[in-house]
This record gives sequence, C-alpha cells and structure tokens, in this order.
Amino acid sequence: MTESSLFTMALGLQSPWFVKNIELKEGLNSEKELHLTISHEPRVKFEVEGENCSVYDHVDRTWKHLNFFQHVCYLHAKVPRVKTSNGNVLTVDLPWAQSGSSFTLLFEALVVVLAKSGMSMLAIGNYLNISDKSAFNIVSNLVNHSLATQPLEDCAMLSIDETSCKKGHDYLTVLSDIDEQKVVGIGFGKDVSAANMALGELTFRDANPKAAKAICMDMSPSFVSFAKTSLPQADIVFDKFHIHALLNKAVDEVRKKEHKEKEGLKNTKFLWLKNFNNLNSTAQEKVSYLKLCFPKLGEAHRLKELFKEVWNEKKPVQVAKHMAAWIEMAVDSNIAPMIEFVKMLERHMKGIEAYFKHIVTNGLAESLNARIQEIKRTAKGYRNKYNFKTMIYFHLGGLDLNLPTK
Repeated sequence: MTESSLFTMALGLQSPWFVKNIELKEGLNSEKELHLTISHEPRVKFEVEGENCSVYDHVDRTWKHLNFFQHVCYLHAKVPRVKTSNGNVLTVDLPWAQSGSSFTLLFEALVVVLAKSGMSMLAIGNYLNISDKSAFNIVSNLVNHSLATQPLEDCAMLSIDETSCKKGHDYLTVLSDIDEQKVVGIGFGKDVSAANMALGELTFRDANPKAAKAICMDMSPSFVSFAKTSLPQADIVFDKFHIHALLNKAVDEVRKKEHKEKEGLKNTKFLWLKNFNNLNSTAQEKVSYLKLCFPKLGEAHRLKELFKEVWNEKKPVQVAKHMAAWIEMAVDSNIAPMIEFVKMLERHMKGIEAYFKHIVTNGLAESLNARIQEIKRTAKGYRNKYNFKTMIYFHLGGLDLNLPTK
C-alpha cells in the first residue's frame, strides 16, 4: 500500500477523491507541518442540483485538519466548479469540509466536543492553535444552522425568567419549555418587549404559541402583562418558591424589628428561614425556646410553617379552604409584615390557584439561570449579548449539534 493510499483511507476519502501528494514542511517555530494535496479522478462528472455536470474550472482552497500524530496538518485541493444547464457556475460540495469553511469537518467536530465539555473559546483556541474567534465562529455557525433547520415542537408548559447578561443592569429574558427542560426563546432586557422577542423566536421555529396551557413566572408586572397580552389562553402560574421567598422575607422583617427592641436574636436569621423539620435537634430546641421569648416572631414563624401545609393539598376545594383559614390567622396576628404578605397573596390569588391546577414551578428556570451564569463565568464574559445568546442555545437549547455528514 502506498503512502497516498494510506492517507486516502485515513481521511475517509472515496472515489473520485484521493490524496495526490504528501509533503512535510518546516512551519512556525521550526515545527514540522504535514500538507496533503487532494485531487479527483480525471474526466469525472459531479452531481449538482440534480445534474451530472462536467468540470468547468478549479479554485485553490486550504483547510486546517486535525493533527497527524505531533504534526499540524493542512489539506489542499483544487476545488472543481461546474456550469449547470441554466448557465450557473457552482462549486462542488466536498466530503471533508463545509462550504466556505477553512476547517475540515473533523476539526470542527473536535471544537464542538471541546465546547460541550465546558471549555471556553479562548481555551479551545489555545489548545488547537487557532484564534478564539475562529473557534466561536465554528460553534456559532452550527447553532444558527440548527436553529434554522430544526423545528420546535409546541410547548404546553412554559417558564419565563430574567438573568443577568453582564455587570450592571443588562439582562436577558429566557423562555423555557418545562416538559423538555430546554431554552426555547431569548430576549434582550427584562420588559414586555424582551418577553415578546423571546416568544418570537419560539414562533420563528414553527412552534404555536397558542398551544401553551400555562406559563410559570415570578410576580414581575412586565411578565404578567406580556402573558395576558401575548398568551391570553395560557394560565399564569406564580412560582411557589418565589411566594415562599416573599413569606421568608416577611418573617425576617419581624425578626429585624424584634432584634432592635431587645437582645437575644443575634446570628439567628437562618434558623427562622429554614424549614423547621430540616433543623437538627439542637437548632429546633433553640427556635422553640426563642419563640417563647419573642411571641410575635414565634407567631410569624408558626404561620410560615403552616403555610407550607397549604401547598401539600391536592383538591382545589381543600386548597381554597386551607388558604382562607391561613389568611384569617395571618390577619388576626396583627403582625404588619404578615398582613402585607396577605395583601400580596390576595392580589395574585388567581395565579396562585393556577399552581394547583398545573403543578409547575420555576425550578427549571432557576436551574437554567444557574447554568447560564456558569456559561458566562467560564468565558469570563462575552464581547456582546449576541455571542452570549448563541452559547446559551448551544448548551441549553436542546439542539441536535451533530455536524452535517457528507
């Protein structure tokens, strides 16, 4: 077997393509570079647009390939062009590279694998001896192609949340599919227009917004306004974890006021905010003792623990009954932060009741938010929000990111 035949097999080339020439050259820093010249058999015809066309002319092209052992490798070829019956001169598709790319498919596949593993574009560039911009372009082109060619199925349960794009007040609005656990839309900002931009991306990919049965969110007025206007058929579900966080905040306000009036509550903040059953026996005894010393705080804590039981109900009638009883107790407590919390509940009761109909939360949104921030930290920020958006779709969009096969 000749060297040319060996490299032809190694590259996976099939007729009419073959390796014509192999040359080891002196490269940068006195390192050797392997240069392979690919050619095609004479008088061959190529199928383009359903026609078998003779070669019209050739264009010289070069691609960076994966290293062969320790040697940097480049492929060279005179790429044939053909003239179709309607007079168009078109470049023939190649089995080793995508049209317009300076890298082979195998090289691009390695970039994608490294990016999926969590490496930054800068780290990939340093590892493969290319610029970080070149590495990002490979990923970006793949993401854009996937978004344009992979239709999105209708989403029954949506979640919407905001996440920071960079330091300051620069945000993204992220729309996600709760059932499929993936990002389906991204908008710039955190207002109604940003939410509509995210929904527009879902629509662009052939998903029907009218298929949404519910959308889970915090109590952002912008998101509520967006849902009522753009998804009128979908139930607005207020995230139960967000509601519990607001109740914890109310309890902490009681603690702060009590702490100002007399001693004994120093370094106890998290004892009151954690679930009582999750505390160890020593901590539980301390809370029980402090509740006797600080009756108002003790009552606020008791109400917080009772409120959790409301969310364990399954039947709507029982939910309404227990919620009404809890609200009556909270009002009777005459504790200002708890009464303010009740007023908030009453303003948003429809969205709270919708939780018990659909049993969905923004847990996915919070999880995606954490992963989005990790993507940002890995890259130490992005040059612009468009690049950040691309990487969110790359990691969290549920896209089929396999490079096209030839």
